[in-house]
Amino acid sequence: MRDVPSFVTLLLHPDRRRPDPAPRRVDLRVVILAGMALWTLALVVCVVLLATGLLGARAVATCGAGLVLGLLGLVWERRHRASYRAGTED
Repeated sequence: MRDVPSFVTLLLHPDRRRPDPAPRRVDLRVVILAGMALWTLALVVCVVLLATGLLGARAVATCGAGLVLGLLGLVWERRHRASYRAGTED
């Protein structure tokens, strides 16, 4: 079995740490769209609860903000698609 350095040893000698694994390549568009689908579901539930008087308008506004941020995420993903898929930084 490999000898595992202690936490204190790693703090004092960070060069003894194993290298980070390579990042996974994912399609951010799928991740963003899944998040937007969840915000849409939450929005529908909140609108129903608002109509019944069990919830305030703040929850509906929060879901709307989540959708707007998702749209901004899609715009960002489209502009930076080539660089993040190639593994380069802007």
